[in-house]
Amino acid sequence: MKKSQQEAYKQDYAAAKKDGKPFFPYAIYKDSLIALLAIGIVITLAIVARVEIGEPVNPASSDFIPRPEWYFFFLFELLRIFKNQNVLTPVIMGTFIIPNILILLMIIWPFIDRGPERRIWKRPISMAVGTLVIAFMGYMTYLGATAPEGIGSGETIELEPQDEISTRGTELFIANGCGSCHMIKGVGAAGPGPNLTNEGGKNRGVQWQIDHLKNPQSKIPGSSMPAFASLPQQDLEVLGEYLNNLGTKYK
Repeated sequence: MKKSQQEAYKQDYAAAKKDGKPFFPYAIYKDSLIALLAIGIVITLAIVARVEIGEPVNPASSDFIPRPEWYFFFLFELLRIFKNQNVLTPVIMGTFIIPNILILLMIIWPFIDRGPERRIWKRPISMAVGTLVIAFMGYMTYLGATAPEGIGSGETIELEPQDEISTRGTELFIANGCGSCHMIKGVGAAGPGPNLTNEGGKNRGVQWQIDHLKNPQSKIPGSSMPAFASLPQQDLEVLGEYLNNLGTKYK
């Protein structure tokens, strides 16, 4: 702390002490008022935003989608944002990089901003940093909460006729998370990828579909779709034929 800062702080402290008010009843009054306000908000939320009690837990069920406690909700939604990109991205980004950057920022900030002033209106930069961190966490939570759900457990796509390609193609489509971005016959997510219900009507050809799966940017520049080049060639061929017949042979 600089000498000038020390003198300014001492002057402000002396003035505040001279013009200050006693602890009783002023401080007790303010604390009681804020405590009552907080309790009132909790009671209001309990009445207005009720949490419904669901069905009793069934240990034999395989359709139940677990949800974390509220204090893990932020991390849970981060995992949803980065899901289906590859095996490690959700774990690295959602549980390590982003949370640790925010935590590290909050830890080191007091060592960066070492001013003696404690009144919030005289510390705009610190207030801005704290507000931005909270706003960022809220925004990322919102993105995760509104991310496409994809295809739920036990859900499938009904196509006719059902043959080896349509059955195996549907299995591969679901297993590789394609339903998180695409929809077929009302099943899957409405975005960000296009609806594939009538993909076969575009007459792109089986080889185009295979090449697109291996390297989406080679066929659609700027595409955000992840590459599936690691899939076995046999699976790529099935998916290529499957996609090329959606809406024409398979309806």
